[in-house]
Amino acid sequence: MGVISRYFERLVAIVRPNRTVPPQVLVNDEGLRIGGELVSWSDVRRLDAYKRDIYVGDFLCLAILSVGGRVFEINEESPGWDETGAAIERFLPGSLPHAEWMLRLIAVKPGEMVAIYPATRAV
Repeated sequence: MGVISRYFERLVAIVRPNRTVPPQVLVNDEGLRIGGELVSWSDVRRLDAYKRDIYVGDFLCLAILSVGGRVFEINEESPGWDETGAAIERFLPGSLPHAEWMLRLIAVKPGEMVAIYPATRAV
């Protein structure tokens, strides 16, 4: 491992010292199992993607609003992140296609949201 790689690892550890392990996300026909909680597709009310500035780059996140006002957050380090993106498009009709919301997410400034579901399309 190079000196630069070790430097960046130490810098990230300083910037995000209390990182928790992201929850695993399992996807199936029923819904999303986030950690030990199941969010059925029919219970999803809103999905918003956003990124956080972590000083050495951006951190991609997804907020999932479920019935009853429950909010779940997963991020790009969550096992199952990629599968979740593909499943949203498949199981939530009317959502933005995965490729489109990822491109929009990359283009926005940290803190800005990309509405995935219900989708709001720019005209």
